Amino acid sequence: MLRLMVRTLFLLVFPLIVLAQESPIFNQVHLDAQAEREVDNDQLEVVLMVQEEGVKPDEIATRVNETMQWALKVEEGNKDIEVSTRSYQTYQDYNDRFIVGWRASQELYLRSEKIADLTELVGELQQKLQVNQMSFSPTKATRTRIENELISEAMVAFRQRADIIKGHMDTPDYRIVNIQVNTGQAGPVMYRESVMSMAKMADAAMAPAVEAGTSKVIVTVSGSIQFF
Repeated sequence: MLRLMVRTLFLLVFPLIVLAQESPIFNQVHLDAQAEREVDNDQLEVVLMVQEEGVKPDEIATRVNETMQWALKVEEGNKDIEVSTRSYQTYQDYNDRFIVGWRASQELYLRSEKIADLTELVGELQQKLQVNQMSFSPTKATRTRIENELISEAMVAFRQRADIIKGHMDTPDYRIVNIQVNTGQAGPVMYRESVMSMAKMADAAMAPAVEAGTSKVIVTVSGSIQFF
């Protein structure tokens, strides 16, 4: 008897569940709001490269290793600069399908909030390494702080847009059905075109002339509201 009552109750409830799932949703509006800010770049990242070529792979590998050890010794002791070695590569030079030589290269990655100190170090390292890439960006702490502030601004803008739409609806109230917060940043300030000119400064061991600039931090709030 109890089993029959439970089954009967399920049969009564199940059509209501199906009906609720199939019922159309009325008066639901999707909208976006955005807040953005130009932020001072307070961090510099530099990638330098040493490259050697010759007919004996072991000899060019030795020269690359010696140059990299020299670079690490030049940087040694500076606690404000993050340093790591990257991307060691060895490959052949061909002429008419025959190996005529070898090339080896390795990258040195540097990052610091002490931009003046890092650019001075880069000037020293250019005696034996070539600048491959330089980029400015906000630090993670700066970006997080600005994003948190922009989230509040974007939410206020979202509410303001919802109130504007409310003035054109027949129903007086609304509720937020779902909402998404997306954070982003325009690409870092890159210096690539000046790499060749930097290489020419190697003999003088000059620090490159740079300007940190700004980056744009963006927060977008997207969601749906339903009027009732």
